[in-house]
Amino acid sequence: MANRVPNDAEEARRRARERLAARQERRAVEEGKRPAKGSRRERSESRGMRRAEQSEKDEPQGGSGVAGALGGAVRGFVGAVGLRRIAIVLGAILVSALLVFGIASLAHSCSAEQTPEPDESVQDEGQGGEPEPVSIPEGLDAELTGRLETAAAGNSDIAWIANHANDYAVDGDVVQYKLLKLAVDEPEAVAFVRGFPEFYPADGGDPYEDEIADSSVPRLYQWDPRWGYTVYSSTTFALTGCCPTSLSMVYMGLTGKTDITPYDMGLRAQNGGYMTQYEGTDGAFLVNEAASLGLSCTEIGVSSDALRETLEGGNVVICNVGPGDFTEGGHYFVITGIADDGAVSVNDPYSAERSSKTWDIDQVIGQTKALYSYALA
Repeated sequence: MANRVPNDAEEARRRARERLAARQERRAVEEGKRPAKGSRRERSESRGMRRAEQSEKDEPQGGSGVAGALGGAVRGFVGAVGLRRIAIVLGAILVSALLVFGIASLAHSCSAEQTPEPDESVQDEGQGGEPEPVSIPEGLDAELTGRLETAAAGNSDIAWIANHANDYAVDGDVVQYKLLKLAVDEPEAVAFVRGFPEFYPADGGDPYEDEIADSSVPRLYQWDPRWGYTVYSSTTFALTGCCPTSLSMVYMGLTGKTDITPYDMGLRAQNGGYMTQYEGTDGAFLVNEAASLGLSCTEIGVSSDALRETLEGGNVVICNVGPGDFTEGGHYFVITGIADDGAVSVNDPYSAERSSKTWDIDQVIGQTKALYSYALA
């Protein structure tokens, strides 16, 4: 997927971090969470803290005045009675208190289970929350602006995204457009887009800890928060990681292992020289990397008959498509099987919506540039 982003991935990451840190500092100052660095308030608070610390250091260990007299009386009492007897008496008092508290707590919990009271203090900040008024910055695509306004009317997260649209332009206007469009196109991706200004760019991905059913290809998305905030092909993995995500799905489904996540597969592509600036991943990665994963890969002919035959034989296929139903540029997704009526099932790493339905095999082939068939080696 092509994106107009900075030439160097590390430089883009550095600038994005600087902008993110400056934005977070500015918001914290505006919200009163902490004073601005070097401000009068900060200097005043620092002086107050230093005075408090000095006072603690200067305070005599035994206290003075009333405090000193009370301390002397306590020490005299302990000396007369003895620490062992005091400990026994305090222990008996504590046990009695715990018994009384436990009986009261048990009675209260049983009552709560029988007549639960709703917690009115908890409010849903997502789709159930009250959306905030929307003020979308000027200069965005008119159609996208209209869709954001419509979606924001019923979703407080999208309303927040629309009001902070400029925060998504850290890697350029094309990336900004795609992230905002992802929020209105994919309901399951809204939470990821909502968190993007805070968490991008991430230094690394998180492990995949879900269970995989036998002979099942897991449905993974490149915008999963576990790896979507990392940098790949000059910008966020969420927009450029379709190829490594597809191969990770195939690997997990055929081997049953979960040790190579989409992020890990992206590192393999990058270290092997298959990651391309702006364009995602070179398709040669899919063939050349298979053996190291314990898989065999064969590039098959782009035809309905060839695809049908390999799927009926139990293989899994990665499909590379051009503009059409799945993308405006180039895209990879997994074809996991074929139904009795000839329709194929897909795991599209960019779209839960497209993954939720079957597709006419001829319709898919009409947009396909290459097919890669996989089996265990």
